[in-house]
Amino acid sequence: MSRPRHRFGQGDPLPDEYRELLLKMLRHEGERAGNKSFLGFMGTCLELAETLYPTQEARLLKAEYLAEELKHAIMFHRVAVGLDQDFALRDVPYAHYTFHLPRASWADEAFFHFFVDLNGAFHARDWRESSYVPLAKMAATVERDELGHSEMGYHFLGEITSERRGRELAQRLLAKWYPAALDMFGRSDSRNAPRFIEWGLKSVDNAAIRRAYKGYVDAKLAALGLDVPDERLNRRFL
Repeated sequence: MSRPRHRFGQGDPLPDEYRELLLKMLRHEGERAGNKSFLGFMGTCLELAETLYPTQEARLLKAEYLAEELKHAIMFHRVAVGLDQDFALRDVPYAHYTFHLPRASWADEAFFHFFVDLNGAFHARDWRESSYVPLAKMAATVERDELGHSEMGYHFLGEITSERRGRELAQRLLAKWYPAALDMFGRSDSRNAPRFIEWGLKSVDNAAIRRAYKGYVDAKLAALGLDVPDERLNRRFL
Protein backbone atom coordinates (compact mmCIF):
# COMPACT_ATOMS: atom_id res chain seq x y z
CA MET A 1 0.00 0.00 0.00
CA SER A 2 1.50 3.35 -1.03
CA ARG A 3 1.80 6.20 1.44
CA PRO A 4 -0.93 8.85 0.91
CA ARG A 5 0.10 12.08 -0.78
CA HIS A 6 -1.58 14.09 1.99
CA ARG A 7 -0.46 13.85 5.60
CA PHE A 8 -2.01 15.72 8.51
CA GLY A 9 -1.33 15.58 12.25
CA GLN A 10 -3.53 16.61 15.16
CA GLY A 11 -3.87 20.38 15.26
CA ASP A 12 -2.80 20.90 11.64
CA PRO A 13 -5.02 23.17 9.51
CA LEU A 14 -7.27 20.88 7.45
CA PRO A 15 -8.83 21.54 4.03
CA ASP A 16 -12.60 21.92 4.36
CA GLU A 17 -13.45 18.83 2.33
CA TYR A 18 -10.90 16.71 4.18
CA ARG A 19 -12.26 17.80 7.54
CA GLU A 20 -15.84 17.09 6.43
CA LEU A 21 -14.94 13.58 5.22
CA LEU A 22 -13.01 12.81 8.40
CA LEU A 23 -15.94 13.86 10.60
CA LYS A 24 -18.28 11.80 8.42
CA MET A 25 -16.06 8.78 9.02
CA LEU A 26 -16.09 9.34 12.79
CA ARG A 27 -19.88 9.74 12.82
CA HIS A 28 -20.16 6.38 11.08
CA GLU A 29 -17.88 4.71 13.62
CA GLY A 30 -19.80 6.05 16.59
CA GLU A 31 -17.33 4.72 19.20
CA ARG A 32 -16.73 7.86 21.22
CA ALA A 33 -16.82 8.34 24.98
CA GLY A 34 -18.85 11.51 24.44
CA ASN A 35 -21.46 9.76 22.27
CA LYS A 36 -24.43 8.97 24.50
CA SER A 37 -25.83 6.51 21.95
CA PHE A 38 -22.63 4.46 22.00
CA LEU A 39 -22.67 4.24 25.79
CA GLY A 40 -26.33 3.19 25.67
CA PHE A 41 -25.53 0.52 23.11
CA MET A 42 -22.78 -0.84 25.35
CA GLY A 43 -25.31 -0.98 28.20
CA THR A 44 -27.63 -3.01 26.00
CA CYS A 45 -24.77 -5.38 25.15
CA LEU A 46 -24.13 -5.88 28.86
CA GLU A 47 -27.80 -6.56 29.57
CA LEU A 48 -28.00 -9.11 26.75
CA ALA A 49 -24.86 -10.83 27.96
CA GLU A 50 -26.25 -11.07 31.49
CA THR A 51 -29.51 -12.50 30.14
CA LEU A 52 -28.33 -14.86 27.42
CA TYR A 53 -24.83 -16.09 28.31
CA PRO A 54 -24.67 -19.91 28.30
CA THR A 55 -21.48 -20.37 30.37
CA GLN A 56 -19.29 -18.50 32.82
CA GLU A 57 -16.54 -18.45 30.19
CA ALA A 58 -18.87 -16.68 27.76
CA ARG A 59 -19.75 -14.09 30.40
CA LEU A 60 -16.07 -13.38 31.07
CA LEU A 61 -15.31 -13.03 27.35
CA LYS A 62 -18.14 -10.55 26.97
CA ALA A 63 -16.81 -8.53 29.91
CA GLU A 64 -13.40 -8.32 28.20
CA TYR A 65 -15.15 -7.27 24.99
CA LEU A 66 -16.91 -4.39 26.75
CA ALA A 67 -13.66 -3.23 28.35
CA GLU A 68 -11.88 -3.12 24.99
CA GLU A 69 -14.77 -1.32 23.26
CA LEU A 70 -14.67 1.35 25.97
CA LYS A 71 -10.93 1.65 25.36
CA HIS A 72 -11.69 2.31 21.68
CA ALA A 73 -14.26 4.91 22.74
CA ILE A 74 -11.57 6.83 24.60
CA MET A 75 -9.20 6.64 21.63
CA PHE A 76 -11.81 7.84 19.14
CA HIS A 77 -12.94 10.52 21.60
CA ARG A 78 -9.43 11.96 21.68
CA VAL A 79 -9.32 12.01 17.88
CA ALA A 80 -12.69 13.78 17.82
CA VAL A 81 -11.60 16.36 20.42
CA GLY A 82 -8.61 17.19 18.23
CA LEU A 83 -10.99 17.96 15.35
CA ASP A 84 -14.03 19.55 16.94
CA GLN A 85 -14.79 19.67 20.67
CA ASP A 86 -18.52 20.21 20.06
CA PHE A 87 -18.66 17.17 17.79
CA ALA A 88 -16.79 15.08 20.37
CA LEU A 89 -19.70 15.50 22.80
CA ARG A 90 -22.52 15.26 20.25
CA ASP A 91 -24.95 12.35 20.47
CA VAL A 92 -24.91 10.51 17.15
CA PRO A 93 -27.28 7.50 17.12
CA TYR A 94 -26.29 4.47 15.07
CA ALA A 95 -27.94 4.93 11.68
CA HIS A 96 -27.18 1.55 10.08
CA TYR A 97 -29.96 -0.98 10.50
CA THR A 98 -27.58 -3.76 11.56
CA PHE A 99 -27.31 -2.18 15.02
CA HIS A 100 -31.08 -2.32 15.41
CA LEU A 101 -31.68 -5.93 14.40
CA PRO A 102 -33.29 -7.95 17.22
CA ARG A 103 -30.84 -10.08 19.20
CA ALA A 104 -33.15 -12.59 20.87
CA SER A 105 -30.75 -15.53 21.24
CA TRP A 106 -27.12 -16.30 21.99
CA ALA A 107 -26.74 -17.22 18.32
CA ASP A 108 -27.83 -13.67 17.38
CA GLU A 109 -25.16 -12.33 19.72
CA ALA A 110 -22.57 -14.62 18.15
CA PHE A 111 -23.42 -13.48 14.62
CA PHE A 112 -23.40 -9.83 15.67
CA HIS A 113 -19.86 -10.10 16.98
CA PHE A 114 -18.56 -12.29 14.18
CA PHE A 115 -19.89 -10.00 11.45
CA VAL A 116 -20.02 -6.49 12.91
CA ASP A 117 -16.73 -6.51 14.80
CA LEU A 118 -15.05 -8.01 11.75
CA ASN A 119 -16.33 -5.04 9.74
CA GLY A 120 -14.52 -2.81 12.23
CA ALA A 121 -11.33 -4.84 11.85
CA PHE A 122 -11.37 -4.52 8.05
CA HIS A 123 -11.83 -0.75 8.23
CA ALA A 124 -9.14 -0.36 10.88
CA ARG A 125 -6.69 -2.32 8.72
CA ASP A 126 -7.33 0.20 5.95
CA TRP A 127 -6.46 3.08 8.32
CA ARG A 128 -2.91 1.86 8.95
CA GLU A 129 -1.64 4.18 6.20
CA SER A 130 -4.29 6.85 6.73
CA SER A 131 -3.34 10.39 5.83
CA TYR A 132 -4.66 11.47 9.23
CA VAL A 133 -1.84 10.54 11.59
CA PRO A 134 -3.91 10.14 14.81
CA LEU A 135 -6.11 7.60 13.04
CA ALA A 136 -3.11 5.73 11.61
CA LYS A 137 -1.51 5.49 15.07
CA MET A 138 -4.52 3.76 16.63
CA ALA A 139 -5.36 1.56 13.65
CA ALA A 140 -3.30 -1.50 14.62
CA THR A 141 -4.75 -1.60 18.14
CA VAL A 142 -8.34 -1.31 16.93
CA GLU A 143 -7.78 -3.90 14.19
CA ARG A 144 -6.30 -6.40 16.65
CA ASP A 145 -9.07 -5.93 19.19
CA GLU A 146 -11.91 -6.04 16.67
CA LEU A 147 -10.52 -9.17 15.07
CA GLY A 148 -10.42 -10.71 18.54
CA HIS A 149 -14.06 -9.71 19.12
CA SER A 150 -15.01 -11.29 15.81
CA GLU A 151 -13.18 -14.48 16.76
CA MET A 152 -15.08 -14.47 20.05
CA GLY A 153 -18.33 -14.50 18.10
CA TYR A 154 -16.99 -17.22 15.84
CA HIS A 155 -16.01 -19.27 18.90
CA PHE A 156 -19.58 -18.98 20.17
CA LEU A 157 -20.88 -20.00 16.72
CA GLY A 158 -18.61 -23.05 16.78
CA GLU A 159 -20.17 -24.14 20.06
CA ILE A 160 -23.70 -23.49 18.80
CA THR A 161 -23.25 -25.34 15.49
CA SER A 162 -21.62 -28.37 17.12
CA GLU A 163 -25.14 -29.75 17.62
CA ARG A 164 -27.78 -30.26 14.94
CA ARG A 165 -30.42 -27.98 16.48
CA GLY A 166 -27.92 -25.20 16.99
CA ARG A 167 -26.65 -25.55 13.41
CA GLU A 168 -30.23 -25.34 12.11
CA LEU A 169 -30.85 -22.20 14.18
CA ALA A 170 -27.63 -20.60 12.93
CA GLN A 171 -28.55 -21.41 9.33
CA ARG A 172 -31.93 -19.70 9.74
CA LEU A 173 -30.39 -16.64 11.38
CA LEU A 174 -27.90 -16.24 8.56
CA ALA A 175 -30.77 -14.98 6.40
CA LYS A 176 -30.95 -11.98 8.76
CA TRP A 177 -27.31 -11.32 9.57
CA TYR A 178 -25.48 -12.10 6.32
CA PRO A 179 -27.11 -9.42 4.12
CA ALA A 180 -26.86 -6.86 6.93
CA ALA A 181 -23.15 -7.61 7.28
CA LEU A 182 -22.52 -7.04 3.58
CA ASP A 183 -24.67 -3.89 3.63
CA MET A 184 -22.47 -2.36 6.35
CA PHE A 185 -19.91 -1.42 3.69
CA GLY A 186 -22.38 0.90 1.96
CA ARG A 187 -23.22 1.30 -1.70
CA SER A 188 -20.78 0.08 -4.31
CA ASP A 189 -21.39 3.26 -6.33
CA SER A 190 -20.84 5.63 -3.39
CA ARG A 191 -20.10 9.16 -4.55
CA ASN A 192 -17.93 9.85 -1.52
CA ALA A 193 -15.63 6.82 -1.85
CA PRO A 194 -13.39 8.37 -4.57
CA ARG A 195 -12.96 11.48 -2.41
CA PHE A 196 -11.97 9.43 0.64
CA ILE A 197 -9.41 7.62 -1.51
CA GLU A 198 -8.12 10.83 -3.09
CA TRP A 199 -7.48 12.34 0.34
CA GLY A 200 -5.83 9.18 1.67
CA LEU A 201 -8.54 8.47 4.26
CA LYS A 202 -9.30 5.15 2.56
CA SER A 203 -7.29 3.03 0.15
CA VAL A 204 -10.10 1.02 -1.49
CA ASP A 205 -13.71 1.60 -2.45
CA ASN A 206 -16.75 -0.01 -0.82
CA ALA A 207 -17.08 -2.79 -3.37
CA ALA A 208 -13.43 -3.87 -3.02
CA ILE A 209 -13.39 -4.00 0.78
CA ARG A 210 -16.74 -5.83 0.77
CA ARG A 211 -15.34 -8.46 -1.62
CA ALA A 212 -12.36 -9.10 0.65
CA TYR A 213 -14.64 -9.29 3.69
CA LYS A 214 -17.06 -11.64 1.93
CA GLY A 215 -14.28 -14.01 0.91
CA TYR A 216 -13.10 -14.19 4.52
CA VAL A 217 -16.49 -14.76 6.13
CA ASP A 218 -17.67 -17.24 3.48
CA ALA A 219 -14.73 -19.53 4.21
CA LYS A 220 -15.33 -19.26 7.97
CA LEU A 221 -19.05 -20.05 7.60
CA ALA A 222 -18.35 -23.04 5.35
CA ALA A 223 -15.92 -24.39 7.96
CA LEU A 224 -18.84 -24.47 10.41
CA GLY A 225 -20.91 -26.53 7.98
CA LEU A 226 -23.23 -23.61 7.15
CA ASP A 227 -24.52 -22.84 3.67
CA VAL A 228 -23.52 -19.35 2.51
CA PRO A 229 -26.61 -17.38 1.40
CA ASP A 230 -27.01 -15.71 -1.97
CA GLU A 231 -25.08 -12.46 -1.61
CA ARG A 232 -27.89 -10.41 -3.21
CA LEU A 233 -30.76 -11.84 -1.16
CA ASN A 234 -32.40 -9.33 1.24
CA ARG A 235 -29.73 -6.70 0.53
CA ARG A 236 -30.52 -2.99 0.88
CA PHE A 237 -27.25 -1.47 -0.39
CA LEU A 238 -25.73 -3.08 -3.46
